[in-house]
Amino acid sequence: MEETFEAIGLDVPSERDFNHLAERAGDQGEQSQLLRRGAVLHGRCWKLGEGLEVWTVLYESGTGDIFYADCRPGFRARYTQRISPWALTEYDEEGEAIVHGYCDGTETEVLFELQNLTEVGFEGFNGQELHVGLCGLAYRARVCSREERPRWQALEEFAPARAAHENDWSLCGRVLSFKPLRNPLSGGELYWAYLDLGHFKLEVLINQRSLRGGALCVGATLAADVWLQGHVLDRRALQSRYEGLDRSIRQAELWTHLKRRN
Repeated sequence: MEETFEAIGLDVPSERDFNHLAERAGDQGEQSQLLRRGAVLHGRCWKLGEGLEVWTVLYESGTGDIFYADCRPGFRARYTQRISPWALTEYDEEGEAIVHGYCDGTETEVLFELQNLTEVGFEGFNGQELHVGLCGLAYRARVCSREERPRWQALEEFAPARAAHENDWSLCGRVLSFKPLRNPLSGGELYWAYLDLGHFKLEVLINQRSLRGGALCVGATLAADVWLQGHVLDRRALQSRYEGLDRSIRQAELWTHLKRRN
């Protein structure tokens, strides 16, 4: 898990540092909670700025015992994906939730760590589709010397020796846009990149120290191994993101998104 923290510009070299970070997130994070099968999950979201977050979860049993369950890095994606069909698997005592589904209208499979289960609650999981902000936190990334074919594949299939989590993916795609970021807490220099992976587009967060190859630029091909995480948007979050009609999209293209659901 230490490598995933590096993707957001935080060095966590020891268990002591990890526990200290979890404690700070618990003290300074925004609180949310969710009742789960006679227990309570207490979420804390420490927003560092620039979309960077640290999430920690406490598990309170039915007898009132409270213990630390999980601490993990996060990034609030800027774009929204529609996931349908989908399935949610929860590991309450470990403070984790995993979503498995498909990008709406495609055969592109995604499996990601759900960050904000306690924040959204039940309301965000009532429909046939989920509106999700997805971002891959890069373990490693490389600007390719030449154009390569798009790739989106589970890391345990592509390179089993490098896979550490079930939501690890290997990708390759064309850079549509990118932006340098700075972690306000550590001063770490990062890149946010938006990639075209062929069947869908995905945001990736990269620590500049882990980027290899040439200079990052629009049109370049980027290959990376990522820990995929995401946030579900409830109705309020979706409404707050509405910014009016996108004039760059032709009206005829809007009809392609309308279809009957049985």
